[in-house]
Amino acid sequence: MKILHVCESLIGGPASYLEEILPYQIQQFGADNVVLLAPEGQRGSIASSIDCVVETYRRTGRDVRSILALALAIRAKIKLHDPDVVHLHSSFAGAIGRLIIRRSRSRARIVYCAHCWAFDRPQQTIATRLYALFERKLSRRADAIVNISPHEGPLLRRAGIPLGNAKLVVSGIKDLTSPPDTVSPPSTGPMRLLFVGRLDSQKGVDLLLRDYALLEPGRATLKLVGAKIVDNRDLTIPPDVELIGWVPREALTAMFAEFDAVVMPSRWEGMPLLAIEVLRSGRPLMCSDHGAFPYFIKDGVNGALMNIGTPGFLDRALTVFENADRPAMNAAARATFETMFSAERMNRDLIELYENLVEESLQVKTAPTVRLDQKGREQIASRGAVEKAAQ
Repeated sequence: MKILHVCESLIGGPASYLEEILPYQIQQFGADNVVLLAPEGQRGSIASSIDCVVETYRRTGRDVRSILALALAIRAKIKLHDPDVVHLHSSFAGAIGRLIIRRSRSRARIVYCAHCWAFDRPQQTIATRLYALFERKLSRRADAIVNISPHEGPLLRRAGIPLGNAKLVVSGIKDLTSPPDTVSPPSTGPMRLLFVGRLDSQKGVDLLLRDYALLEPGRATLKLVGAKIVDNRDLTIPPDVELIGWVPREALTAMFAEFDAVVMPSRWEGMPLLAIEVLRSGRPLMCSDHGAFPYFIKDGVNGALMNIGTPGFLDRALTVFENADRPAMNAAARATFETMFSAERMNRDLIELYENLVEESLQVKTAPTVRLDQKGREQIASRGAVEKAAQ
């Protein structure tokens, strides 16, 4: 089997997701049969140890020139590699890919994963309604839509998107080589909080900084890891908040151990792999009550859910932690990872989906075609006329 993965941008979640599925698929099908199409200059977002075939296109942003370049690249790489499956990652690649591939009459089966649906936002606007309409129109152009959390099925149903080709494949990540320390006592000083991600509106970092400034001095410390990707507006960062840029994904595990909790006040999310990485490290989450978070985070058990629409949410989350058995919370976070987020299960489910789609395609192609001679056509026409007269 040959698989082509298409990304409009690798930065953030798509790169982390691909780092989990590409090695498994290379092992199953061989490096020459797994192809990644991504923007030139972003190859470094994927670990260099992943030795699949990498094709690139020129991307300068989300402008007409870049969209056209991606469309032409998809068509050219399908013609060059003749894949059995094209796996489209995120909304832009999903939209462009579904339009191009269906018109190219390629034999490839189309798998689409939004990773985070653009219309999944607390407040519905004209833009979110247009996103939902567009996804609804394109939904039948995919042979399968991969939902990465249980949150997405009800979301698509409310948006009027048919679920007949939807498949739940919950995201997962490989385990650590050594189990994390979940039994060490918590720090005795201020609670150490960490934020990792894009410093953009979606991730709610502006809300976090606003609420952090409302806390009593000395109650908590906060470190921000990441940078702006989409938003251009300025952030007001308190002087005692440490801000650093991106760090390598492999360095995050050691960083998690230095903090009491990771804060994710997202306005909307799919199934962020960062959350799974935190749980794998035996650290609890303070996260918004939107998206997939309520499906796996329980107040006072493995973290705290925050109503980010109400000021003071960080104060309330800290109170949950201060009243909880913190070593037990760490252990529960680790147990959540072990129970729900296995990379082996995710990869097996994806491969099974690919194989079923290809098998269905072969069955359609090899199904016998019934051809009627002139006499047979006349008999059917005559039978139809009799039935019509009898009505």
